[in-house]
Amino acid sequence: MNAIKIETTVDEATARAIPALRPLLGQRVELIALQTEGGPTQAPQGKLTLDDLLAARLTPRPGMGPISLDDMEKAIKKGATGASD
Repeated sequence: MNAIKIETTVDEATARAIPALRPLLGQRVELIALQTEGGPTQAPQGKLTLDDLLAARLTPRPGMGPISLDDMEKAIKKGATGASD
């Protein structure tokens, strides 16, 4: 079993990448990643950034321009709070 241990302070970028860590924003934490049994054994072909992953999952309407991570966050916040612009 492979394991990785990381000691870090949870900053905004970490909280965006791993939303479950948001309550720990600004606090020092120890993150441990363990390889699960039965999971894929092939190494990833290339590294994707969070922006690349999110962009690949979007299917914009025809005529719609590129969507930034900031635009996505605003839309999520608007939907979660029911706020309107």
